[in-house]
Amino acid sequence: KFDALITTFEMILSECPELREVQWRCVVIDEAHRLKNRNCKLLDSLKHMELEHKVLLTGTPLQNTVEELFSLLHFLEPAQ
Repeated sequence: KFDALITTFEMILSECPELREVQWRCVVIDEAHRLKNRNCKLLDSLKHMELEHKVLLTGTPLQNTVEELFSLLHFLEPAQ
C-alpha cells in the first residue's frame, strides 16, 4: 500500500496490471506533450486507467497544430 507513486511512461506502456487495478485519485503527467498524438499508445494506456483528477505539465503544449492541443484537452475532459 502506498500514498504516492512515481513511475515512467515506459512502465505505463508495459500494461502493468497492478497499475490498472488502482483507482487513482490524482495523476500528474510531466512531459505531457508526448500525449499530443491521438493515436499515441501512452494516451491509450492512460485512458484505460481509472483517474479521478489529471494534471498535465508541459513547456510546449502547442508545437505544430491546434489539434495537438485539442488532444491534451480531450484527455483532460473527454466528455467536452
